[in-house]
Amino acid sequence: MTLTLTTLFALALSATGALAEGDFIGTCDVTSIKISGKYLSSKCKNILGAEECTKLDLNNCLKNSYGQLEADPTAAGPHFTAKNQCVSCTNEQPKTGFVIGGGGGATLLHCLCNPGTGAAQASWPTAYFDLSQSPFLPSGTKGTAC
Repeated sequence: MTLTLTTLFALALSATGALAEGDFIGTCDVTSIKISGKYLSSKCKNILGAEECTKLDLNNCLKNSYGQLEADPTAAGPHFTAKNQCVSCTNEQPKTGFVIGGGGGATLLHCLCNPGTGAAQASWPTAYFDLSQSPFLPSGTKGTAC
């Protein structure tokens, strides 16, 4: 069985009781979440409860599955930012339309993702993923600007 460093870190934090698995909302300031390319940065509490900046490569957590973003705990891919997978990823409010059910906010990632049908990029559907629902997000690496 192969465990990634991210998984080991998350398990260690869960074992100490410092972070409950999947408790992204409880450990990170959701108003500080920023998406830049494949990276998420946020202010999160460390195991001692102090707030620090964290950075996480979302390719280790998410994949494109025929135009939909899905959790990818094994990082098997295809990684959502790989060539011809997803583009224009952000957690900013959509410029057109609206989000049904909950309003989204800073934890709602949306991208244009390749459905695998041969459609032109301009016709790719918008895929959504609620970042607060992923148990792998509290395990970022410190030292980035939030």
